[in-house]
Amino acid sequence: MNIWVEYWEKSKISRNTHAQVRELDKWVVPDPQKINKRFCQNMEEAQCFAKAMVEQGNYTRIKHDVGY
Repeated sequence: MNIWVEYWEKSKISRNTHAQVRELDKWVVPDPQKINKRFCQNMEEAQCFAKAMVEQGNYTRIKHDVGY
């Protein structure tokens, strides 16, 4: 089974302030050319890397293929 982390930079556009929420942010599908991938040996390594990327201000998702 292959495990990888996809990560991309968060968009900086926000109409909301800390004092009020006018509207909820909508999910914007990332541009496939801006998505970076990092392959990992196991799920623990993938979770650790994804957490580090989130702390640096990126969106992340952990993906895997099911191999039998």
